[in-house]
Amino acid sequence: MNVAERMRHFNVPGVSVCYFDEFEIQWVKCFGTLEAGTDKAVTEDSIFHACSISKMITSLCVLRLVRNGDLDLYKDVNEYLVSWKIPDNGFTKERKITLAHLLSHQAGFYDCDGSFAPYKKGEGIPKPIDILMGTTRYNPEEVKAVYVPGTDCNYSDAGYCVIAQILEDVFGESIPQIAERLVFEPLGLSRTFFWEIGKDKHEGINASECAAGHDKNGEIVEEIRACYPNTEGAALWTTPSDLALITIDIIKSYQGSSGNILSHDMGKLMLTPFGCDENAGMGVFLENDSYGSPYFFSQGWGVGMQCKLRAYYKNKNGVIVMTNSEPGMEQDESLVGEIIEYVCKNHVI
Repeated sequence: MNVAERMRHFNVPGVSVCYFDEFEIQWVKCFGTLEAGTDKAVTEDSIFHACSISKMITSLCVLRLVRNGDLDLYKDVNEYLVSWKIPDNGFTKERKITLAHLLSHQAGFYDCDGSFAPYKKGEGIPKPIDILMGTTRYNPEEVKAVYVPGTDCNYSDAGYCVIAQILEDVFGESIPQIAERLVFEPLGLSRTFFWEIGKDKHEGINASECAAGHDKNGEIVEEIRACYPNTEGAALWTTPSDLALITIDIIKSYQGSSGNILSHDMGKLMLTPFGCDENAGMGVFLENDSYGSPYFFSQGWGVGMQCKLRAYYKNKNGVIVMTNSEPGMEQDESLVGEIIEYVCKNHVI
């Protein structure tokens, strides 16, 4: 595949790709620059914004806590919430909202138009409860059910904000703290973290080591490296290699091997359709390719960045593509999708 030519076609400054098979990373290939107009080459250690892939990590944290017996996936979440509670109405009286509903985007929520935009410098830093109560521009309405939970699937950042508040109320810890303890440290990940608003770096990792965001014309975006107030749903920064190690661990659990994070039961639950949508797993989505082979995927698209992972959990292989470009089109139509399709067919680029 002529990656350089396709990068020029899509105005993408930098790309990093990782392919794994049989629980092992087989290769990592990097192209272009971290920031347009500079000579900062993309390397295996280059860190990209994973955007909504953050939700997969948050789901892993919850499922690990369920595995430990600290949380119940099917309990009314208002029994966990202390600082704020989901308002009762006719929809929640018919069926209570559970963590399983929240993880699978079936809690009865619709996100407001324009909600969950990136943080702007100079604004106050909102807490999850501020977003839930609808007192900020990031989510101008209080979060509440607008249909019976479990009867429809609607992608919802608000649902993951509820999860963050549950973890704060029950354990007194934020998602970055819990993820570091339950996911990143056990897997030995040194290039993966949740970038919290107001922090210039993370434990020795400077912003200059992280990809700058670019628009569809290849120009650096105003935010350069966008931060989002909904940390649990959009603030993950990582490398394709680290994402591959996380994905491999999920597949090991599903296969019944020795996963570090999840038990076999939790791994199978994560990758099994839940509720009313056959494509909804716990924090990931499920599909079959054109040959009928099942895979799960998680993807991110934020200001200046786009990425996607596809993992064949029965074949034990997969690919992760991360770019520092916002192409103005869905992943499957962009360079990200082109690379994934090529690698899945040829295992090389």
